[in-house]
Amino acid sequence: MAVDEAIARAVGDGQAPATLRLYTWSAPTVSLGYLQRTPGGLDLAACRRRAIPLVRRVTGGRAVLHARELTYSVAVPLRGPWRGLSVSDAFAMISRGLIAGLSRLGVKADVGEAGVPRGDGKETGACFLLRRMPAILVGGRKLIGSAQRRWDRSLLQHGSLLLQFDPHLHQAVFPAWPRDDPAVGVTCLQSILGETPHAGDLVSVLAAGWRDAFGVQCVPGDLTMAEGDVAKDLARIRYGSPAWTFQR
Repeated sequence: MAVDEAIARAVGDGQAPATLRLYTWSAPTVSLGYLQRTPGGLDLAACRRRAIPLVRRVTGGRAVLHARELTYSVAVPLRGPWRGLSVSDAFAMISRGLIAGLSRLGVKADVGEAGVPRGDGKETGACFLLRRMPAILVGGRKLIGSAQRRWDRSLLQHGSLLLQFDPHLHQAVFPAWPRDDPAVGVTCLQSILGETPHAGDLVSVLAAGWRDAFGVQCVPGDLTMAEGDVAKDLARIRYGSPAWTFQR
């Protein structure tokens, strides 16, 4: 989380280009949305029993269980064509790149409708129970959930692409998760494709989708020294602090 914010700051300051970052988590972890109240619909005792840690994102939205998934972050400068976009327009723009990447896998996806569809309004605390925009759906089931944050000079969007899906783990972590049909409304690449793509292949495909959608070439890169220093400071004073994680 600290690295993503550090990149967004550098992009906003003109010290780094627009950046697409793709990564996995070393262990199942729950991220809370920036404005989400703790416990955010979570069973905190169940998280402790299962050694599932919590972090708080700087982006909005609801809680995400990062397990058997690929996380993406996109940082763009709020200059040029991005500056005049509304929140929903920016979500739609970034979704174009993700959908183009999925199409290279033979996955036909689209964006959830704007507004609050019937049955979507209850407080669940879990991102993947909500299928309105900016959710990316396949056959009406949610495959990618996303959240966003804007500053004066940059925009950061996070999202989670499900590679596999464990409904029982989601039931354990989120008390409001459906009991009768825990997989309702959710899908994953393993279910769609019959197998889980190798992470390296998936990164290449998603980067190619970005090129297809926007006509730009994704060039592999590493954190700059300045970004690394900022990320270390943010991890120490913010993301590693219980005061930040449990502030609401």
